[in-house]
Amino acid sequence: MKVRRVVMGSGPQGRTAVLDDGPLEPTTVALLPGVEIVRVWETERAALPVTDASAGDPKATFFPPHPGIRFGFLSVPPGITYVPDESTDLAAAGTEIEEKLPGAAATFAFPDQPGAHVTQTVDYIVVVSGAGVLRFDDVEVRIAQGDVLIQNGTPHAWFNDGSEPFVVAFALCGATQA
Repeated sequence: MKVRRVVMGSGPQGRTAVLDDGPLEPTTVALLPGVEIVRVWETERAALPVTDASAGDPKATFFPPHPGIRFGFLSVPPGITYVPDESTDLAAAGTEIEEKLPGAAATFAFPDQPGAHVTQTVDYIVVVSGAGVLRFDDVEVRIAQGDVLIQNGTPHAWFNDGSEPFVVAFALCGATQA
């Protein structure tokens, strides 16, 4: 998945400036075969002015604590099952996911439902291309290009039973318990 990130902010004398303009590489991990995640902009809290594009660099945790925000893209390949291939070195794959997506592995707490995870976030999802299915227990929601989904801290798993990648843009907002 190709993503160009342009970051606008405040330059010298407070004037509008392009702080960064360039491609971002997707993150991939063995435990999510074929999945690509592009970490576009991450904050622990929204703050202005922004004078350096590194303000949005990946943070210590993939999912944000309150009041943090994570913005990016997720591409789910057709036919994903979330069941590792028998040849996968699970110890190495566990180390890899913790290094590349810190804290993400701990959210997959449903061994009887591969791919299912739950986070302490409110997620705003926009389908960019393809179609996919959000599943958990007896709930199944199909969404396609142009659809919007608001995910409010409930368990879920993403699947793609189509023939093309299912790509979404996401904003994950750290939340507190009501």
